[in-house]
Amino acid sequence: MPGKAVQVEDLKPLTSLRFVAAIMIVLLHCLNYFKWGWLVYVPGTAVHGVSFFFVLSGFILSHVYSSRPDISYGRFIWTRFARLWPIHVAAIIFLVLTVPPGSVTFDGPGMFDKWIVLGFNLLLTHSLFPFPAYSFSWNAVSWSISTELFFYLCFPFLLKNIVSSWHWKLVVSLLPLASLALLANVVELPLGSATVETPSTYMLIYTNPLFRGFEFCLGLASWVCWKRLSVISVSRAIATIIEVAAIVLAVFWLKTGFSTYGMATLPPTTIVGQWFSVAGSSWVFAVVIIVLATGRGWIGFLLSLRPFVWLGEISFAIYMLHQILQKIFVTSLLDWHYEWVFFPLLILLSAAAHHGIELPCRKLLLSIRFSSLMGISKRASAAP
Repeated sequence: MPGKAVQVEDLKPLTSLRFVAAIMIVLLHCLNYFKWGWLVYVPGTAVHGVSFFFVLSGFILSHVYSSRPDISYGRFIWTRFARLWPIHVAAIIFLVLTVPPGSVTFDGPGMFDKWIVLGFNLLLTHSLFPFPAYSFSWNAVSWSISTELFFYLCFPFLLKNIVSSWHWKLVVSLLPLASLALLANVVELPLGSATVETPSTYMLIYTNPLFRGFEFCLGLASWVCWKRLSVISVSRAIATIIEVAAIVLAVFWLKTGFSTYGMATLPPTTIVGQWFSVAGSSWVFAVVIIVLATGRGWIGFLLSLRPFVWLGEISFAIYMLHQILQKIFVTSLLDWHYEWVFFPLLILLSAAAHHGIELPCRKLLLSIRFSSLMGISKRASAAP
């Protein structure tokens, strides 16, 4: 990672946006578990909250590590592993202890035995398999951090000369999709999975890092764009107008534009349409991130306030624990299926996991002799 180390600007609005991405997924899954009347207003594009995470991740990692030329590849990977693994393991333990066995995960013969699948889960490699029984096993949402881990493995190479090479890296990130379109015709891979043990093009496109890499690379390219635009000085009033315009654009696209102008021309019965159905909002997330990153307008200022930043800090725990809590609610004999119970409890549980498990365990992992020998810095370990 070449370049001279400089002080990294703390882009607080982006930390707050992590909470927005997490809540999109929480609301999406609430549709599956609860019958709250207002959930009818949650658009199906809430599923793109994961895409938001991927774009945001590429942007923030570029911002942090472009100023860290001294960090080695091994040090970087260990730091990212320490970021993901503790809460991942804690979530699986929490799932097993609180949810009835039949609702924990699928169990099948051979390679689909739940204990074999658990092994791949713990290694964070389960998103590589194009079977719902693998990708959505145990704590189902963890497929995305498995995918994210593979982004981390590639990131140091992607970051190299990113300012001058972001164009072709974006193009290359789309090549697996083109290859899949050709391969699917040859091997007659079905578009959708008939059972949880059946592979399909959709499962590859939805969870496999090869096919989600475009969103991550778009995050890197967005950082390059932001770096170039951030030198332009504008008043707070003008910055606020631009922020409002970006948010209005995002809301319009997620609520109406995606289905009207996107899926209407790219039906999910095609491989390109399948890819667009999961990544088709990534461009609008990139726009929002670029506009809000510096926080020059009033919206960016509000997102920089401590309460919102704190929600962003615990958003990883929110994301990892919310579906488990939803399962607890629907499998419990207690009549407590209320919004005013679920959401405060989710925040409290996530805060406890973040401060009581995630942060201490990350600190512990980064303090062991292996990481000490590699010289992991406090700044690197604190990166989102």
